[in-house]
Formats: sequence, structure tokens, C-alpha cells
Amino acid sequence: MTELEPDDDGDEVEGDNADDERMLFGEKREETTLLAGSGLGVTRIDVAAAQVGQFSLLDRGTVHGLATDGQTVIVATDEAVSRRTGDGLQSLRFGPAAAVGIDGKWVYAADSERVARLDRTGGLADATAEDWETVGSVDDPQRFVGNLLAAAELLRVGEDLEAVGLSDVRDLSPDGALAAAADGIYENREGDWERVYEGDATAVVADGERAHAVVDGRLLERDGEGWTELSLPGTEPHLLAYGQTLAVIDTEGTVHVAADPGVTHDGHGGWRSQAIGLRDVTSFLALRE
Repeated sequence: MTELEPDDDGDEVEGDNADDERMLFGEKREETTLLAGSGLGVTRIDVAAAQVGQFSLLDRGTVHGLATDGQTVIVATDEAVSRRTGDGLQSLRFGPAAAVGIDGKWVYAADSERVARLDRTGGLADATAEDWETVGSVDDPQRFVGNLLAAAELLRVGEDLEAVGLSDVRDLSPDGALAAAADGIYENREGDWERVYEGDATAVVADGERAHAVVDGRLLERDGEGWTELSLPGTEPHLLAYGQTLAVIDTEGTVHVAADPGVTHDGHGGWRSQAIGLRDVTSFLALRE
């Protein structure tokens, strides 16, 4: 396995076959950038033609959460909530956070003591601690999707916190339609959350056309109104993201990309896997390019 570690000079580090991968990624094929947050920091993983290519450590630190609106990336660490820039992490003057979120107007953050939001309409470059508006407190914050916060309760964050009918929520799909909870997968149907699969759900991703989840340590794909188990090489699936196709990072730090035969070099589908040496990944998302 190729272990990913910072080098002595603080430069980005890459996979063993970086030169060959640059040739691959120079071709005109749709590319996806995956970001993984872990105890090591923020790691960038490039995918093209359903092939995992270069991976590099962008920022050091213990990362508890990542969020993006497609352009801006917000990072929660054990030191601060920050925005990623070309020069690294720019602190937004909120202390350690367990979860962060972003939508068209607000940046959200939650720690063990408070849930707060920051108005981003005037820009984030000059954010101060006083700009953060505290709206309440919450137990066990896990993940934001927009203004929805998965925690001991599922909450909508506005001028205050509004409970929206679920408990023990671990994850939310990026479109806000599905929730992974301790007793199953739930779907939002006209404002009511209905359980559509029973089990210990820990991760979910959906975009209106497709849906996948991790339940009882198994990778599931929505098939019509039902769910079908997918066979994943390696160990137990951990977190999920959608780029051009489904990407999975497992508990051993291997990235698996579901290959569409129409975009691969050899015309074959199946999983394309690359061990990148990340352990204890806390967040995983895709940026389309």
C-alpha cells in the first residue's frame, strides 16, 4: 500500500505513479476531484475515466468535517473553521468544530457547545468571531447538508433550531432527500420522514436519480423502490460520494470508483480501486471539474 504522509518541506505528496497519472489526466475526459478529511488533514484525490490517479495532502491537521457548495470548501478542524484557498486554510474565526455546512447565504458550524451561522453574502475574507450568530446548542453534531444538521436530532438551522422529526442521524444525502439513522434509511416525502430500509445506517448519498447507502456495514444501491446489496472489493465501506460515478472510501483507506464502461479506457465496468493509506476518514465529498 502507498502510505500518504507529509514530506519534510510541507509540500504536497503524491502516489507512486504520478508521472504516468499526469499523462492520463492530461487527456480530455471528465475529471472529478475527491476530498477526504481525516486525522492527517485534507487529501485531494483525482479521478478520471473511472481511474483513481494522483492523491496529495493539501492541508495538515485533524479534520472533523468538510462542506462545499461546488466552489467554496469549508473545513472543520480541532483548531478552527476555515475556508480553503489557493494559499491554504483561511480561518473564519470560529473555534474547533465537529461539523460545518454551507448554502447560498450562510456558513454553518457546530461544536459541543453551540450551533452558529455566518452570513457569507458580503464575502468571507474579513470574517470575525463577532460575525458568527449563535442559534442554539446540540448534542453529537455529525454533518450538515445546507441548513440541515444531522445530530442526536435532525435539526433545521435558522434564527433558532427546529427539530424536523428524526433522531440519531449520522448522515444526510447531498440533496437532503435521504437520511442515515441508527435504525435505518429515511426518505423525506412531502415533509414527512418515512423509513425505507431498516438497519444500522451510517452513510448515504443521493442526487435525485441514484441513491446508495451503507447499512449494517454493507453497500446498498437503490433499485426502483427497493435496495440491492453491491459487492465491494476490500473491506467494509465507510463513506460515499458522487462524482461522475459512485466513489467509496472503505475502513482501510482504499478508494473504490464504480467504472462506467462508456468512460473507461478498456471499455469494461466494475470497481477501480486504489489504496491511499488514509485511516479514520471523517468526511468525503466530490468536486466536479
